[in-house]
Amino acid sequence: MTDKLTHKEVWETLSKVDCSEHIEKKMNLSYLSWAWAWGVLMEHYADAQLTFQAFTDQDGIMRDAMFYPDGSASVHVTVSIGDLARSMWLPVMDYKNNAISNPSARQISDAKMRCLVKAIALFGLGHYIYAGEDLPTQDKKETKENSGSADAFNNENKSPTSDESAESNKQGFVELVDVFIQDCESVKSLEDFFKTNKEEFRRIKKEDEGREEKERLYDKLLEKFSKRKIDLLNEEKKDG
Repeated sequence: MTDKLTHKEVWETLSKVDCSEHIEKKMNLSYLSWAWAWGVLMEHYADAQLTFQAFTDQDGIMRDAMFYPDGSASVHVTVSIGDLARSMWLPVMDYKNNAISNPSARQISDAKMRCLVKAIALFGLGHYIYAGEDLPTQDKKETKENSGSADAFNNENKSPTSDESAESNKQGFVELVDVFIQDCESVKSLEDFFKTNKEEFRRIKKEDEGREEKERLYDKLLEKFSKRKIDLLNEEKKDG
C-alpha cells in the first residue's frame, strides 16, 4: 500500500524550484507568472485541482467574488493535491494594492489568477516572493467595524453543495484556460499549455460522452485553442 502524500513532501519538492526567471515586476511589486506556476504544479502533481469559490448574493445571484458593503470584493480559491488542500483569498486590488470599488470582470479575473498563484505558494512554490509583502495597518475600532460588516455579509452567502463544488472545480479550470488563451503570446506557449494539462482535457472529453454536440465543453475549448493558434500564426507571419 502506497503511503499518502504529505504536506511536508510537497513543500520539499516545490520549495526547491527556482522561480527567479519567471517573476514579473509591476509598480515595484513582484508577481509569479500564473501560467508557469500552474505548469510546474502539473509537472509534479498532474492530479492537482483548483476550485474558485462562488457566492450567492442577497438577490440570489451567483457571483465569482465576495462583495462587501463598500463595493470592494475578494476572490477565494482552493488548490488540492490528492487529499491535501490549501486555500487562499485575495481582495481585488489595483497595482498599488488598494482595494478596487465595483471591480470589472477583467479585474476580478486578474485577481483570481493572482490568488491562484498565492494558493500554490502555500505548497512551497515561490513562497519567498511574498515574504516581503506589507499589509495595511488599521486601528482596532476600524478593524472591528470592518470585521462585523464582513461577518454579516458572509452569513448571507450560501456554501456550495458537493455537486456545486465539483462543477466549480471544472469551471475554475475553464476560466484558467480562457485567461491563458487571452494572454498567450506564442504558438509554443499555447501548445505547451495544452500538453501540460492533457489529463484535465481528457477528463473533460470523457465527461462530454453522450452529450449533444452543442453542449460538449471539450469541443468548445478545442475551438478556442484552434482559433487562437491561427491568430498567433498570422501575427508571426506579419512580424516576419
